[in-house]
Amino acid sequence: MANSPTGESLLDRLDRILDAFSAAESLLTAAEIARRTGLPSATAHRLCTAMADRGWLESLPGGYMVGTRLWEMTNRSASTMKLAIRARPYLSDVHAVVGHHVQLGVIDADEVLFIDRLSGRGAPEIHGGVAGRLPLHLSATGMVLLAHAPDDFRDSYRDRCSGALPGQGAPVAEERLEVIRRRGFCAQTGAIESGVTGVAVPIRKRGEGVVAALGVVTDDPDAASRPGPWAQTLLVAARGIQRETRVDRSSH
Repeated sequence: MANSPTGESLLDRLDRILDAFSAAESLLTAAEIARRTGLPSATAHRLCTAMADRGWLESLPGGYMVGTRLWEMTNRSASTMKLAIRARPYLSDVHAVVGHHVQLGVIDADEVLFIDRLSGRGAPEIHGGVAGRLPLHLSATGMVLLAHAPDDFRDSYRDRCSGALPGQGAPVAEERLEVIRRRGFCAQTGAIESGVTGVAVPIRKRGEGVVAALGVVTDDPDAASRPGPWAQTLLVAARGIQRETRVDRSSH
């Protein structure tokens, strides 16, 4: 694997290029990619051209986008994508009932990674989208994942969160996480958008504990004052998803 003069491997440089894209900025010129990655312009242009030739990027008149080849490979092999595909009918069922955002998330480092979302026409505008991320404590979906994470991870996350966001330690206090585990769901209002409530429940897989979380995000004040019925709707769907993952596990 050829290294750059700085000793950085080719894979590291390719990873930096892919990491330059975001949901909000999905089209970038080679110059923008060079600036964001710190790569020399000639190197960025050469690597982008090679990646486009292989379908990793798509070359368009205005620049480059992440290519369909990566989407194809991800859908073929990633366990998170398999989970999203199996969970989609249950997200659709919940969406038919609540009409607002319904989302599926998994834990990735200190963040919740949203692997699927359905949104209603009248749903409030919220941060993130499919393949979007948020710090765990800023969404009900993330809080469910954090509550069921190993003890040492919860302790270290609390330290990192309190250090990065002074005065923000309360949302991840162990007492609150214990309440989430005991109740079987998380509900929180105004964590990012004022008047917007998230309600989420865990999704378990036999032998692996909690592997994902299913949530609703809504500006309906009923969710803030009476989250229980919303959680019950999610729990019914979560049990369906759990049955699907058991079928998937036993068939391999």
